[in-house]
Amino acid sequence: MSNTKLASGRGRNGPSLPAARSTLGVGAARITNALMPFVGLAALLLLWALITTVFKIPDYLLPSPIAVIRRAVLEWRILFSQTSYTLIEIVAGFLGSILIGVPMAFAVVLSRPVERVVLPMVVASQAIPKVAIAPILVVWLGFGLFPKIAISFLIAFFPILVSTIAGLKSVETEMIDLVRSMGASTMKIMLRVRLPSALPQIFSGLKVAIALSVVGAIVGEFVGADRGLGFLLLTATGALDGTLVWAALLVLIGLGILLFQIVVAVERIAIRWHVSIRANDQQIFTS
Repeated sequence: MSNTKLASGRGRNGPSLPAARSTLGVGAARITNALMPFVGLAALLLLWALITTVFKIPDYLLPSPIAVIRRAVLEWRILFSQTSYTLIEIVAGFLGSILIGVPMAFAVVLSRPVERVVLPMVVASQAIPKVAIAPILVVWLGFGLFPKIAISFLIAFFPILVSTIAGLKSVETEMIDLVRSMGASTMKIMLRVRLPSALPQIFSGLKVAIALSVVGAIVGEFVGADRGLGFLLLTATGALDGTLVWAALLVLIGLGILLFQIVVAVERIAIRWHVSIRANDQQIFTS
């Protein structure tokens, strides 16, 4: 009996050897996948350092990454305070675009007259450069948070609206007819059939929108602000303070990546049943 257990690789309480090796392989794959972005970042910083050292580029044009990191550590209080101000603008504009864009998409799908009236106006609003209307918003709303939030909202609103409309319309008509034949109302069909099916496309729009919200907040601060990362970038550029400019840029990039990953994490929780999430998880076992 003991020889049989030994040959099969299974103890009385432990898993089989192939299962244990498979578990170890999956764990190693997860660690490797988690470390790959950091390896890429390290390679990029090394290339950056080599370029600045070999070509002896002045700091006001392109400082070395060591100088930028050292400056970020020295000025962390200023960077933190300016980042917190910009973060409020980004999150407020992004959430506002969700709160208005998704219900408007519902109205567009439910009513053909609303679609004919709203969509041309929305497209026309996106044809106007936000830099052109930013000064007008500053005149209307002042130099506080509101014009920056408005610009962030205007930029993030369009991809959320379009992706939600596309997702809500992509449900098969046979499914809608089946649910309607069971006595479901139009609103129940929207909430229980169309909305779950549209979630993958909605999250695609959200991921685009969160990145654009960062751009919108910075554009608003460029036009008129006395705080924020955009204001810090303008003042540091005017003073030819290259290390502070790049320190603010690195913080802005990190902020954008963090917000994007938060949306991705919410997506994985909300639609873990979708094929895109399951396929991404399956790559761990095949890579």
